[in-house]
Amino acid sequence: MKFFPRERRFWLYHGAAMGFIAAVTLLSILLFGRLDANNLANTLAWTAPYTLAVLGFRWLYLRRGWAGLAMGRLIPVVIGYSSLSGVAVMAAVAAMVIPFFWTQINGGRADFDAPSFLLRNILSNGLQAQLFISAWAFVYISAAAAQRAREGEVQNLQLQMSLKAAQMSSLTNQLKPHFLFNALNNIRFMIHEDGERADAMIVALSELLRYSLESSQQSKTRLNQELAIIEAYVSIMRTQMEDRLDFRINAAPALMSCLLPPMVLQLLVENAIKHGLDHLPQGGTLSVEVIDVGDKLRLLVSNDSPLNAATTPAGQGLGLGLPNFKRRLHLLYGERAALGIKSTPGHFQVELSLPKEFS
Repeated sequence: MKFFPRERRFWLYHGAAMGFIAAVTLLSILLFGRLDANNLANTLAWTAPYTLAVLGFRWLYLRRGWAGLAMGRLIPVVIGYSSLSGVAVMAAVAAMVIPFFWTQINGGRADFDAPSFLLRNILSNGLQAQLFISAWAFVYISAAAAQRAREGEVQNLQLQMSLKAAQMSSLTNQLKPHFLFNALNNIRFMIHEDGERADAMIVALSELLRYSLESSQQSKTRLNQELAIIEAYVSIMRTQMEDRLDFRINAAPALMSCLLPPMVLQLLVENAIKHGLDHLPQGGTLSVEVIDVGDKLRLLVSNDSPLNAATTPAGQGLGLGLPNFKRRLHLLYGERAALGIKSTPGHFQVELSLPKEFS
């Protein structure tokens, strides 16, 4: 964060404000006083320290996180800062201007009380500077709040688009002819052999598709809901893979109400089956582990993989779109979320770290 902003718009607005203040000052001098070289010099010299004073407020506002203060606490902060800086601004102006007009000011009087004059000059003009600095500060606070609101709306739209893309990606994968053909064909055979199991598969398929459609309406879901959908998906895949899929879940009951983005774990499980276990003739183990790490939630999705999986560049082993996946996490959590991939011969693991939140 720079002390001097680089945005051209900021300096245009600040220049317009400075022009307005200078015009008001000169107009008041014309109406209630006399415009001479001393007053003109004060008006011109005032612009530099005033600019430093308001930039100092901006720097503190951003550096100390004053944007998070309630208005009842922010108002005294603005008044206190503007009072001190107003006096400092007029002291700087006096130091720059008065030496050039000292003879004119004291009128050649030997008994002229210089300290008293300087104190009155700085304090009286400091009140005017305080008002202008306060006005600038409140305008800046309003503009910054409006910008944060706009950025929040844009971020929310980006998040919604990311959720839509994830939901459509998941739904597209699940609606692939190969997946549906196998699922429906297994259901057809299961109807004649085991009616209850066929009914369970139909329920699992409908729940899976419903969850994919409804998940775009919410940014986060509870862990127990995500795990239920994973089990529905795995139950369908287990029917297709028969005894080749060994699936395990390890999550403490106390974590079931934790929040996470919908379809995140489901997509990782889907990826593990499609790009890992499905390529193993003998099948293998797929495990989902949820670990409580203080204020973090660590999600581990591990699966057996072909022996040459370690030669795959990190990140390429994810069949889902890794950039979109990371972008979605960033929109929701910023730097608080982390995604890691570990690939060794015969084993592939994705580790996802999220802030621990409860519904």
